[in-house]
Amino acid sequence: MKQNKDIRLLFAIIASVLLFGSCSNDQVDDFFKKVVQAPASSIERDVKGHEQIYAVHAILRMGYKGGMIGVGPDGNDSVRAYNTYHVVNGELPVPVMQEIDIAKDDDGQMTITTERDCFDVIASDDIYYGLELKYYDQNGMLINHQFSGYPFTKDNEGYSIPDEDNATLLVHQHFFGIGNASLNKEVTDSTASNDKQQATGLQMAYPRSLSSQPTYYDRYTFRMKDGNPEPATKFSTSNIYAPEGFTLGQNQVPFNNNLAWKAIEVSGKPEALQPYAFDGKTYHLYKTIDPMELNKITPELFTYEYRDTDPVEEDLGKLFTEAYNDDFTDPDTDAPRQRYGHTVGFLRQKRSLDVGADMDRLGFKGIMQFHMSDVAFQLQVRICHILNKGQQHVGESEKPAKYCNTNNSEHSFLWDFNQIQPGWDSFDIDYPLSVRVIANAKDGEEKCFNDVKRFYPQVDKTRLWRMLTQPQDFFSQYRQNVVLM
Repeated sequence: MKQNKDIRLLFAIIASVLLFGSCSNDQVDDFFKKVVQAPASSIERDVKGHEQIYAVHAILRMGYKGGMIGVGPDGNDSVRAYNTYHVVNGELPVPVMQEIDIAKDDDGQMTITTERDCFDVIASDDIYYGLELKYYDQNGMLINHQFSGYPFTKDNEGYSIPDEDNATLLVHQHFFGIGNASLNKEVTDSTASNDKQQATGLQMAYPRSLSSQPTYYDRYTFRMKDGNPEPATKFSTSNIYAPEGFTLGQNQVPFNNNLAWKAIEVSGKPEALQPYAFDGKTYHLYKTIDPMELNKITPELFTYEYRDTDPVEEDLGKLFTEAYNDDFTDPDTDAPRQRYGHTVGFLRQKRSLDVGADMDRLGFKGIMQFHMSDVAFQLQVRICHILNKGQQHVGESEKPAKYCNTNNSEHSFLWDFNQIQPGWDSFDIDYPLSVRVIANAKDGEEKCFNDVKRFYPQVDKTRLWRMLTQPQDFFSQYRQNVVLM
């Protein structure tokens, strides 16, 4: 009874406040804060739902193409492996293993929390980089497996059948492209208090040179029309300032963060059509490249090969010395799949263990190569939640659109890393990783060495060249630290 009286009294007070109306909005807000108490917050240990990504751990390991290994239940599924190396050693010519951590800040924005905020790589036909991505919830629990679920359920007769309506594997895939902005970075204040501050990320950071005054690479930055840069309109929302009369293709447009912010400020407004004076020059706005067109030419800068394993959190070739359970249920025994004595192989469609079954693609692990040097760019990483359906052949029943690339029938109708489709705009996470391609082995020993030396002054020329041209020999001393991908 007392609780009901308290409630009636509360409503009476509220009614009085509203009736007399002499309080400002701020006063009313303050009043409610005093009388309305929110329930105590609580966090369950296991946060369900992959939309709860709180932190990212990105690992890039240098390596080379290795030999064939046997994987699978009987070890008779022969696959090509890449040898990448988990090595932290300051005496190496260039970093072999690089890590970047990203987490949500107090405002919920993804922010870099490590000292390293950029991956430094070298273009080479002989050098490969293994990219591994790990996602965590707010309690620090690894949740990669939540994207690879292929559960089973019971039909009306009690038989186990795939529960494809709840199969996360069928609707998720990473896509990798070129972005145009970097993340903010958390830095420690140099004062005695060691307070955390934020360094603001870059805007309009399309592929650009590594010179002291970077310039854009026009091909990956500007929208073209009849061979010329397309001027901005008052309705275009993504534009970049370029000097008056610049010629497309000469890569002479400077990248300047102040100009980038000014372009963002005026884009979509009438003043976007007005010239802008900056640093003694007159600038005009031009449209940026269409994202889908940029996706098509991304392989000119880098390529990516999916190398997901099943389970996704285990290394290729790992031998299970004890039972391993995951979310796959054996339809014959109704028991979780046992892995004792099995060797981890690649992820296959429907999480099949059959040798020769079609491969699948998620993108938690992959092999990268870089093809153009003297370039900084944003590697845009997206986990796409593909809601669409489609057909592999006319007249067939619909399948998840992830498996409906009709131009890739020879490879199980799968989509490549840069083939995100128009309308696929539902993402579980979408973030950039900064990359600098600091040298190219194709340029020869002398130039490659000098290019690397700009960023790593202590580099040893002989060891660097041996690493880049004889990686199998060079990395033999680190065989205990190999990670197969």
